[in-house]
Amino acid sequence: MTLARNRFLALLLSLALALGLLPAAAAAAAPVVAVKINGSAASFGSVKPSIIDGRVYLPAAAFAVKLNATYQVDAKTKKWVVKRGTRTLGFTPGSVKATLNGKAYTLAAVPVTKGKDVLVPAASLSDALGVWTSWNGSAKTLSVLTQKTVKHAMGSTTLKSVPQRVVVLFNGMVDTSVLLGVKPVGAVESYLQQPFYEYLRPSLIGVKDLGDETQPNLEAIAALKPDLIIGSKLRHEKIDGQLNKIAPTVMTEDVFSWQDNLKFAADVLNKQAKADAFLAKWASRTADFKKRMGADIGSTEVTVMRINYNGTARFYLEGFASNILRDLGFKFPKAQTDVTKDIFNIPSKEQTPLLDADYIFDFTVDWDGDGAIYKTQKEWIDNALWSNLRAVKNKKYYKVNAVNWNLSGGPLAADKMLDDLYFYFNID
Repeated sequence: MTLARNRFLALLLSLALALGLLPAAAAAAAPVVAVKINGSAASFGSVKPSIIDGRVYLPAAAFAVKLNATYQVDAKTKKWVVKRGTRTLGFTPGSVKATLNGKAYTLAAVPVTKGKDVLVPAASLSDALGVWTSWNGSAKTLSVLTQKTVKHAMGSTTLKSVPQRVVVLFNGMVDTSVLLGVKPVGAVESYLQQPFYEYLRPSLIGVKDLGDETQPNLEAIAALKPDLIIGSKLRHEKIDGQLNKIAPTVMTEDVFSWQDNLKFAADVLNKQAKADAFLAKWASRTADFKKRMGADIGSTEVTVMRINYNGTARFYLEGFASNILRDLGFKFPKAQTDVTKDIFNIPSKEQTPLLDADYIFDFTVDWDGDGAIYKTQKEWIDNALWSNLRAVKNKKYYKVNAVNWNLSGGPLAADKMLDDLYFYFNID
């Protein structure tokens, strides 16, 4: 009798799964995870933090209590409302559609009712309630911080909640914010294609233009009432005090170390998963590029350059594009490395041989839009010494996209630059 009953229950369960009445993930025993809040182990009742379909879930009611937050459940509509500080999350089990402070918000996956609680994706719940999380997969431990002290190029800054109204003050961080899915309330304008680079513009509709990266509009920043300002010591060291009077301010060291800056922003903004996914993809793509290039990449010399308005030429051993090329394994000409470790202006055409390399990438920019710089560029190209350069002889001199190779300086631009390299080196 018992055997027949068990078989009958198993049949009902199978039918429920087949008809979609019960999530497959919820039907199986979900692995339990450990949670630490501000360094201390957190205990939960009958509904515990779990892993479902490879995603970490938290019990909304129990987690809210741990954070000294409040929650309500509408018995009729089954809608949950969780409040912490100035943040209010509304959601209904079985739907990814939610609201955050009254605005549409999409959960990472469907909340699953369990007992008197509901399991919600940890990434969405922590993001909505303004707490930082980090996941240790090997230990199956989720660490939660209700405040965070950020060490940065100008010292340290303590944040009481994951920022919601972010201002970004250099182009690379604008690109980074788009990748991370954080829409700033204000951002400095692009060097070209103002107000923002065309490839970023669709994600920045409604974002306040704060002027030039080197001289951002402080009054406009203050008017936005940000809860975080992200700048760079290289650009904004002198106005750090003024910025901190407006809002907590954190600084990167420079504007072109895009991987470090991406990791930094992801840590501050609680977007580590998105950064990790991008960097894993980047590592895979660059490994593929190196493999396709073969051993010759280490002996292939490259020059990164531009022509200046004052009639000089400049080569770069440091900077966004140069660092990417170096990381890929390319070599810079000895004639250049003997002169500098950074950037060097070539004062006259008699020194054109300093640009000699197997490949030359030129991101000369027409800042004024009048075409005058291209006349100067042509004067360099037409001088007799130019034609003796190896890259020129072998038709490996390329005028490249200045936004992708120099001006933007973020992860999405890096990806576009790598696309260009696949093309220039004829790698399919």
